[in-house]
Amino acid sequence: MFKTILITGSTDGIGKHLAMKLASEGHEVILHGRNSEKLRVALSDNQLKTGNKNIHGYLADFSKLADVYRFSEEIRRDFDKIDVLFNNAGAYFGDARVATAENIEMTFMLSVQVPYILTTELMPLLEKAEAGRVVHTSSFMHHFAQSKGLDFGLEQSYSAAMAYNNAKLYTIWLAIAQADALEKQGSSVTVNAYHPGLIATNLGNDGVKRNLASRILTGLMKPFSKDLDHGIETGYYLTLSPEVATISGRYFSEKKVARVSLKGYDKAKSQALLAYCDQKIAAFKEANHG
Repeated sequence: MFKTILITGSTDGIGKHLAMKLASEGHEVILHGRNSEKLRVALSDNQLKTGNKNIHGYLADFSKLADVYRFSEEIRRDFDKIDVLFNNAGAYFGDARVATAENIEMTFMLSVQVPYILTTELMPLLEKAEAGRVVHTSSFMHHFAQSKGLDFGLEQSYSAAMAYNNAKLYTIWLAIAQADALEKQGSSVTVNAYHPGLIATNLGNDGVKRNLASRILTGLMKPFSKDLDHGIETGYYLTLSPEVATISGRYFSEKKVARVSLKGYDKAKSQALLAYCDQKIAAFKEANHG
């Protein structure tokens, strides 16, 4: 049975590779990228190598909330249903804190705020699927998060590593909160987070000024980096496997439910996370729609 699968950040790395595998099996795949040339190449690459004509490309810069909403509208306009929303887009930023116009720290924006908005905006399409699935990309690095003060925007203190690790922890909090809410509504849509493995991709070498620590980290990670085939295994499993059709609100690694470091997680904190995301959305809408 062919599925319609949307993968964000699918012009290189894991996203592109996963899209290729799914397209080669005949699924309808929606690619997303922020660079029009890379998107064009990914789209034609995919179509040529798989022979699948049911592949679509959408351009959106997820560092801008206006683009996130426009992208959501275009997907709702062009598709009746989506079986899987795969939130894969992300980045590792440099020494200085970078933020959106709404002062959302950029790592948080891509890993948490955007998946939160896309899940919300595309839920009507996911509900139309027989068993819609949402997959959020987390990381083993969430074990190193430092989230004491719930300073989601890292306005008190910032480092690239802390921004990344914290965002990957909040991604798991988000999956738990969304899964919980959907279950209460009697929805069959599931939401899970996963660790893709340490892959040698372009994450973090995208023209961003890198500090020494992150260069060393990347250098250390290279020998352990899995090849892309292995890197997409858990994501592929969460996208299609019947074994996880009814599992929701969990964190996976190596195709298994994995131990998660919740770092002081509690319901109140996960609600504070959602409230923070909602507050940023409200500020954006007020500024743009008066």
